[in-house]
Amino acid sequence: MKILLINPPPRSPDRPNVLVPPLGLAYLAATLEKKGLPVKILDANALRLTWKQFRLAVKQEKAEVIGITGMSPIIDTTFKAVKICRPYTKYLILGGPHVSFFGRRVFQDVPEVDFLVIGEGEMAFLRLIKDLTAGKKPNKIIFAKPVANLDSIPFPARHLLPQHLYQYNLVRDYPFTTIITSRGCPFGCVFCDKSVFGRTYRTRSAENVLSEIEQLVQKYHVKTLIFFDDLFTLDKKRVIKICQGIIKHRFRIDWKAEARVDTVDEEMLHWMKRAGCSVLGYGAESANQKALDLLGKKTTVAQTKKVLQMTRRAGIRTLGYFILGIPGETYQEEQKTIALSLKYCDFAAYSVLTPYPGSELYQLACKKGWLIETGANNPFDQDLKRTSLFSSEWTAQDLKKIVKEAHRRFYFRPSYILQQALGLRNPAQVVTVFKHAFRLFYWALKH
Repeated sequence: MKILLINPPPRSPDRPNVLVPPLGLAYLAATLEKKGLPVKILDANALRLTWKQFRLAVKQEKAEVIGITGMSPIIDTTFKAVKICRPYTKYLILGGPHVSFFGRRVFQDVPEVDFLVIGEGEMAFLRLIKDLTAGKKPNKIIFAKPVANLDSIPFPARHLLPQHLYQYNLVRDYPFTTIITSRGCPFGCVFCDKSVFGRTYRTRSAENVLSEIEQLVQKYHVKTLIFFDDLFTLDKKRVIKICQGIIKHRFRIDWKAEARVDTVDEEMLHWMKRAGCSVLGYGAESANQKALDLLGKKTTVAQTKKVLQMTRRAGIRTLGYFILGIPGETYQEEQKTIALSLKYCDFAAYSVLTPYPGSELYQLACKKGWLIETGANNPFDQDLKRTSLFSSEWTAQDLKKIVKEAHRRFYFRPSYILQQALGLRNPAQVVTVFKHAFRLFYWALKH
């Protein structure tokens, strides 16, 4: 049974600042390959296929089974891909975060779909394929249990992906790729959706992670690695063990990871720096304590400032993620958030408050009538549509204005531009930085 896994085409043909491998599909493919099943991945997003080209590519594959993934910010493209694929396959399967939250309702939007896979799909998708091959009639909705032993999942089938096309705006050197070493998050931020991985934090062993890094370095010659865990730094002992392994095996990689300000200390930062970590991203969110409390962050502004300073002292650059237009905050209070980012961050990403389907805040916003679908309103997610939250303090126009102001004040400072120019190390990095700067400048003019 020939299987084709699809990441749908982009809404816009323009190449974005961030384009990463669809590791979810690569994990599915690896699980199928391990059982000897023929599978291909069509990353139409990375290939920037037009819809006409996409239709032709799907038609030529003649796959008996097509699996498509979809996230809520781009679910319209997913639904369009489903409708195009329908005539060219026997079984059409849909999975991903959007499906995991909305469940049966998805059939109303795309009745062309045969099956929905909800949750972590590796084992569930494999069982579904086995049932279809055996001529059985499975349920139309497949509920997947969280994978308890993440070491049991084979490494992503990266050989099925167009590795040379992926890019990330903080990458110093290519080739680059992403890696996921844990699933789940035990914290209770009210805007976060846990419908796929849940709140139970599960990790791959340090040995398993190091084996994959060895494969990436030796087989794919990766020079930059982005840890795509929701929270890489929760288990201190594991983090240090991974870092010590990178040092021991002399893996020459530059890498970035995500952290919380209450999950790092000086010892961890010391080992991360020694192992090649050059950037740590923190969900700082706001410089106003009442906003942090509203969001359920369980952190303080004082913690944020202390840890950002500590990270810099360790020689690691800081990336702050900030939310603007939070209900209850005024324009003047947002200036405090922008000021904090200017003082303590080497990079900053500002977004409007986007409660993900399945989150506590999404349910509240639906009741309050606070939701509106807008563009992402930032230069790094230009192809995304987001369900943003606006309250009596903020109109859609106000949200656009404050996000633009924040990016302008941060990235167009002469001192910042000079600092970035002096930090360039090779011609490839010069080209990368120039392209991202051009896109940022174009976005600022456009908006």
